Amino acid sequence: MLGETIAAATIAVKVGMEENDALDELLPIAAGGLLIIFSAWWIYFVVPIHGRLRSSKEAFQWGYGHYLVFASAAAIGAGLEVAVEQTVGEAHVSTLTASAAVTLPTALYLLTVWALHSRHFKVGLAQQAVLPVTALLVICCTFLGDWAVLAAGLVSALAVATGTTLTARMAAREQGPRSTTQTV
Repeated sequence: MLGETIAAATIAVKVGMEENDALDELLPIAAGGLLIIFSAWWIYFVVPIHGRLRSSKEAFQWGYGHYLVFASAAAIGAGLEVAVEQTVGEAHVSTLTASAAVTLPTALYLLTVWALHSRHFKVGLAQQAVLPVTALLVICCTFLGDWAVLAAGLVSALAVATGTTLTARMAAREQGPRSTTQTV
């Protein structure tokens, strides 16, 4: 689904460029869209879920919960197309509506992935809060006008960097200080 989203956004940018030669206006949307999609990919695949699905209840929740994951991922791609079309004057919607078409499904994706499996692997309040706080910040990006998609992409990428850093610090603490002396 994420690949289809990249393809849809790429085609929308290409068509917008061919018809209107609006590279300056489309570049922030393209960059932000790629950051969102790459971040979504990373967030989804960073933790294995197979060890967590030990009962039918957990497996059914995980499986049926993917309706929201897939729907929100597809909606991100559709939202990127709306943002591109609004930017080149093909869609007659406001900038706020076009921004919301990207940011709201992105926030839903983040919350759904967190609820389905990421939260089960996070330890401590800081790690648990990364994706819900990111979803809130992405929603706030809706109101940034023409820069909303790029800002949402940067916020998503920052969430990946934060999550990776917090996980690495936790692993380093659990491992403890390494001895630098060797025995002969």
